[in-house]
Amino acid sequence: MKWTRNCVELIILIAIIATVYTQRVGISNWFREITEPTVPEAVEYKEVQEAEEAVEVGEAVEVEKTLLPEPVPLLDGTPPKAVVEGNADDVIEEFNLAVPFTSQAPHANWDLPYKEACEEASLYMVHAYYEGIAEGKIAADTADAEILKIVEFEKKLFGFYEDTTVEQTGTISEMMYGHEKFELIENPTVDQIKTHVVAGHPVIVPAAGRLLGNPNFTAPGPIYHMIVIRGYTKDGKFITNDPGTKNGEAYIYDFDTVMNAMHDWNDGAEITEGKKVVLIVYP
Repeated sequence: MKWTRNCVELIILIAIIATVYTQRVGISNWFREITEPTVPEAVEYKEVQEAEEAVEVGEAVEVEKTLLPEPVPLLDGTPPKAVVEGNADDVIEEFNLAVPFTSQAPHANWDLPYKEACEEASLYMVHAYYEGIAEGKIAADTADAEILKIVEFEKKLFGFYEDTTVEQTGTISEMMYGHEKFELIENPTVDQIKTHVVAGHPVIVPAAGRLLGNPNFTAPGPIYHMIVIRGYTKDGKFITNDPGTKNGEAYIYDFDTVMNAMHDWNDGAEITEGKKVVLIVYP
């Protein structure tokens, strides 16, 4: 009798362990949802433009400001107008751009070219933001067609589409989408990234994907990956659109996680030896 009871208890224990294991991603996401900070309200690109235009004509701009360390100027040496007005030490405490989302596999087909399409998806999300596409998931058919269009453009331009560097991705933004320019920032600081985000510029980040530790990735995760920083919270976290998972919309990473994982593609050599650099695409 005792032996039977022990067997039943063992079977129940095994069943519980098996259930936890098979549902580990869902459990992890649930835990993240209940422990992560509230994401600030998302700001559309047109709102950023209107704020800048109001500053240019001398109108008051009602923006919540909190004292932070000295804000880092933009690449031309000036602080973003929508961020700083009158006091160079004031900058917004938390911010979130309304960047629409797509995974790199819009129809959940992770065969080629989609499993190599994080760069294309990241660039398209930034372009869609500048085009005024609403926040939220982009229609799968629309995103799928656009990703494939970028892939074909890359094949003609580079002769390949896999593993493009941030500079190559920036070149696509100019030549395919006609964006005004792009900038690369080597060894960026968290403050530099924040400053560009508040100026209305999502930041494209290349990464050693496995260092991101995203539980939604198929283990062990991508060697090389690309994500979009769309905002940040006041408690040290970046708000990102991570195309490597269907759950990547407004996905939260610690500052340290992103800064540590940040590495550009370096021709197939050890990815952690790739440069620390980010891409800013201007509309």
